[in-house]
Amino acid sequence: MSESFDLLGFKKQLSTQWLGQDFRYFQTLPSTNSYLKGQKPEAVEHGTLALTDNQTHGRGQHDRAWRVQPGQNLTFSIVFKPQNTTGIHALTLACALSIVELVNNFEEQCSASIKWPNDVLMNQKKVAGLLTESFFLGNNIERLIIGIGLNVNQTKYEGELAEKATSIHLETGEKKSREQLLNELLRRIEFKYYLWNRKQADLFKQINREINGYGQWVRLMVNDQMKESSFKLLGINELGQLLVLNREGGIESFSYEQIRIVTD
Repeated sequence: MSESFDLLGFKKQLSTQWLGQDFRYFQTLPSTNSYLKGQKPEAVEHGTLALTDNQTHGRGQHDRAWRVQPGQNLTFSIVFKPQNTTGIHALTLACALSIVELVNNFEEQCSASIKWPNDVLMNQKKVAGLLTESFFLGNNIERLIIGIGLNVNQTKYEGELAEKATSIHLETGEKKSREQLLNELLRRIEFKYYLWNRKQADLFKQINREINGYGQWVRLMVNDQMKESSFKLLGINELGQLLVLNREGGIESFSYEQIRIVTD
């Protein structure tokens, strides 16, 4: 059953300094990322957020469709206008870390982690996905849009999603307030942005600890080709590159577009 987002109740709770202060709610929207992409630069600010209860043409990584039941989840996108263009993927992972912390805060049985490059798992099933798109004017970044889909109260998934996807409600047995969850998540993301903008080493350590396979020997798929050897996953650096140790003791780095981690 679809439920409308309580915009008034949400705004009463909102305690961020800038993130989500410009909040745009839509009952139905093809894609929150596409909506924000289509706005003129002066029409959006650092921290502008667009949320819809029914995203009809949501997109994931590599233009995969992101389909969820209307009124049950959180589907939104955030505009960032950072001065620094280095380590953009690390900002995406900082947002993913915020989701992990939010989920792990519920109960002991909730175990969340980051699946490289842009998913969040809850008890080894996908509970959230992130999509980042950046736009440049010359060498300067004009805006960065991070779209987030977080499965909150949906209890049924069809087809292959039945095996791969889950929601906070399914894992905790409790229906959650989307408005309260979003407020808590935005507070966390705003603080993580502060750390990311200052390239705080502790943020990268926090992210690394939550990446699936961190500190383990894993298989890598690089540019869609499976590597023969295994590598030890060392985590990311401040540029957002993934670092691995090869069997010869050398350290190799990869951009997030190049690489997939195989932990099974």
